[in-house]
Amino acid sequence: MNEANKQNGYNRNLYRDPDAGWIAGVCAGLAESYGQPVWLARIIMLSVFIFSGSLGVLLYIAGVVLLAKRPRNSYAPSHGRPLFDYGESASDRARQLKERMRALEMRLQSMERYVTSNRFNVNKEFKNL
Repeated sequence: MNEANKQNGYNRNLYRDPDAGWIAGVCAGLAESYGQPVWLARIIMLSVFIFSGSLGVLLYIAGVVLLAKRPRNSYAPSHGRPLFDYGESASDRARQLKERMRALEMRLQSMERYVTSNRFNVNKEFKNL
């Protein structure tokens, strides 16, 4: 079995990509490894730096030290689809939400009709006996 180490990308295709990166290619390499756009990795790293200061710098330096440069012969990631699947499109989720809200509205109307009916008052009186 092939042991995970820095040279083989920890068996997860984790490399730095200095050719596609701005500084050392840590964000570009991580984004490519996880099948996400590079700008998203850069925004996350910038947010970590802004909100935690030195932690963002330390994480980036750790990435430079722990991740090897991407070998020239293995430039494409080994998986065909992104690791993160966001499921259905936003319009499908919005339609499902609309249907659920409509069903909830119908149930609420049914409850209101029952509470304001004479039947509710009669059932309430029977319970109080």
